Amino acid sequence: MEVDGMLRIFNRSEKLHNLKYSNYIGDGDTKTFNALPENKPYGDDHLIQKIECVGHVQKRMGRLTDSLIDKLAHYYGNAIRCNSTSVKEMRKAIWAVWGHSCSTDDEPMHWFCPTNPNTWCKYNAAINNNLQNYKHKPSVAKAVRDVIKPVFADLSHPALLKKCLGGKTQNPNESLNSLIWKFCPKTIGSSLQIAEIAANLATSVFNDGNQILISILEKFGLKINRNVCVSLAERDNRRIFTSRQRCLQSSFEARRAKKIKKSKESELFQEQEGKCYNPGAF
Repeated sequence: MEVDGMLRIFNRSEKLHNLKYSNYIGDGDTKTFNALPENKPYGDDHLIQKIECVGHVQKRMGRLTDSLIDKLAHYYGNAIRCNSTSVKEMRKAIWAVWGHSCSTDDEPMHWFCPTNPNTWCKYNAAINNNLQNYKHKPSVAKAVRDVIKPVFADLSHPALLKKCLGGKTQNPNESLNSLIWKFCPKTIGSSLQIAEIAANLATSVFNDGNQILISILEKFGLKINRNVCVSLAERDNRRIFTSRQRCLQSSFEARRAKKIKKSKESELFQEQEGKCYNPGAF
């Protein structure tokens, strides 16, 4: 169904909007994208390129372990986002994550870490300030280092990083999807007509805010009182305020700290009780 829907969108773009799509942003499921070059909606002269969603690429790193790899995955994502205009700089930053995390006092591996005065690498900062007594924090064990090195090699391959240029994500699409399901919950069976109405309402609210519902209701001949207008305006203001709060560095760090704490607690429980869940095992 997803493949058919995507093909329909590309096939009708010239007729409806007089435009051709050049890029397709998707996750790791290539089934949908593979249908596009096979069908060639714009012919042989206009081929469509696949661009990776940075968020989904980052999640590939997160499949290794829990708290440690969550931290490495976070740094990996930052390496891509902060260098989204250059594949070479992306690769350098990614290997800096590996080398920095695996460094010890006996074997420092900060070859790719930044050396500028404002560097995040405390080892290079110490060298810049002529501090000889720098001590490394406990690093990734050598056995783990050797295991994750091929993963870093795969996730720093130029072919993959080239698709991450621009730092594109599917976050707006995911946000729109969640809004559609608020109007038309997946837990309740709905007809095609209801699903289409939900999609249209969600798109309107996503683009123009809740107050767009006033003009929609007025077109149906309904009279809107002041309370409705105030309520919808408050919803929009709350949405904007929440969005701004989530963008604050302090808010981001608090959410990340909470996630790491939860991950460590889960690891501790697993050590004490063993695995409590396996797909299809119970």
